[in-house]
Amino acid sequence: MKPDEASRQDYYQQIVRQFLKHQTAMFFLPPRDLALISDWEKLGIPLEPILEGIDQTFSRQLKRRKRRNIYSLSQCEKEVLKAYASYQDRLVGQAPPRIEPGEKRNKARIEIETFLGHLPVEFEDLREIFKQALDLLGSSEPDENKLEELDEEIDRHLFELAPEAEKQASLKEVKLDFPDKPASLLTEIQQTRMIKARRQANQIPYVSLFYY
Repeated sequence: MKPDEASRQDYYQQIVRQFLKHQTAMFFLPPRDLALISDWEKLGIPLEPILEGIDQTFSRQLKRRKRRNIYSLSQCEKEVLKAYASYQDRLVGQAPPRIEPGEKRNKARIEIETFLGHLPVEFEDLREIFKQALDLLGSSEPDENKLEELDEEIDRHLFELAPEAEKQASLKEVKLDFPDKPASLLTEIQQTRMIKARRQANQIPYVSLFYY
C-alpha cells in the first residue's frame, strides 16, 4: 500500500472507530456517512478537530435533559465544524491563520448579499432572517449564539418548505440506512440530510462564522 493510501485509510478508520466507540449499538457506518468523511477529507479538515467534534457531540447529549440518540455521523457535523474553527484559532502564532475573523465576516456578508440579490421566490420567507444576520455581521464582534439561532431558524424553514415527495424519498433512504430505529431518530437524520442537500443545491449560505 502506498503511503498516501495508508494515510487516507487511517483517516477513515480513526473517524469510524471514534464514532463507534460512542455508539456501541452499531458495527459499521452507512455509505452516506462515509461520503461525509470524504467531504471532510476534501475540505482538508485534520483528524484532531473531527475526533474532538465527535466527542463533543456525544458529550453534549449526556448533559441534555432530554437525550437523543446519535446514530449518524451527520449529527456530529456541526460540532466538527466548530472544533475545526477552534483548531484554526489555536494555530495563530504557530502559522498564519487561513482566514482572519474580519475576513470571515466579510465572506459571510458577501455570500448572504449575493444570495439575497438572486433570492428564489420559494425562499422569500428567508429574506428577513438573512437581513438580521447581516445586521449582526456588521458588528466587529457579532453575537455567535444569535447567528447559530438564525441558522437553525433557516434550517427549519428549509425543511418545512421542502416538497412532500422529496421528504418521503429522503425518509425512505434513511430507513434503509438505519433499519429498526425509532421514528423520532429517523426524522432527525432525515431533516439533517435534507437541509444540507437543499442548502447545497440552492447555494443557500450559512450565517454562523465557523462555517467560513
